[in-house]
Amino acid sequence: MDDRQKEFLNDAFLSLTVMSTLRRSKIYRDGTIDSHRAKFRAALRNNLAEVVQHYTTEVDDNRHVENIASLADDLSEGFGSILKDGRFRVGSAQKAVNLYLKYLWCTEQIRMPPHCPFDSIIISKLPDCSDLNWTELDTVKDYERLVKAARAKAGNIPLARWELETYTSG
Repeated sequence: MDDRQKEFLNDAFLSLTVMSTLRRSKIYRDGTIDSHRAKFRAALRNNLAEVVQHYTTEVDDNRHVENIASLADDLSEGFGSILKDGRFRVGSAQKAVNLYLKYLWCTEQIRMPPHCPFDSIIISKLPDCSDLNWTELDTVKDYERLVKAARAKAGNIPLARWELETYTSG
């Protein structure tokens, strides 16, 4: 794949990631104008492009969780005035980071990511996590609970591989 092909795909992956992350999460305060939403989406894209630079080498769980929490905090700080409850929640941040990494991994641009996107489909497969909704999740502790439950369900299969198989098998 040449550089233009990668650039095209990465732009498409960022667009799909932002759309998938924001579509169901109701992140904006009521009355937020379109131009402010557009600035937030651009900032999310830019932050994701920066975060992915950490994944040129293997990233451990702690660093990965830090990347997710930092994304949530940075966007909350910069855009709290337009965000519901002033926050870009951890659940939305994990969805964005993990989904973007999944796209890049599936096209062999990065190594396998340490975690997977947790959405309603995947969470429904996890025992003892039915009380968690990714669109409302806003603590690292609850995110780590999802990771632990998924690891228990996946057994010896890496989370990214398990999620891909689970998601595609319906």
